[in-house]
Amino acid sequence: GTRIEIGATVGPSAVTVEVADRGPGIPGGQEELIFDKFHRLPSADPKSGSGLGLAICRGIVQAHGGRIWVVNRPGGGAAFRFTIPLGGTPPLVRAAPADSAVDNQTA
Repeated sequence: GTRIEIGATVGPSAVTVEVADRGPGIPGGQEELIFDKFHRLPSADPKSGSGLGLAICRGIVQAHGGRIWVVNRPGGGAAFRFTIPLGGTPPLVRAAPADSAVDNQTA
């Protein structure tokens, strides 16, 4: 229910994007945990989601060689920030090995 602020800055080697609000912020000790799969804040509404959104965001940012994090804002709210390098080639992402049960099936 608060205004969302979106901004970006370009540095010499990366762009940093920030998405911020003036909500309740992130409880202390949860700043890294909220990026884990299926992690939800203790006060989260049971109908608010499955806890995958930020894990997906982290995967996309890391696949591009970047970093994502959150900080609480002075005066209330949270600021989610991520950086993406401007140059070079993103790191190679290797596919997970195929499930051996599927590989061993015969037609």
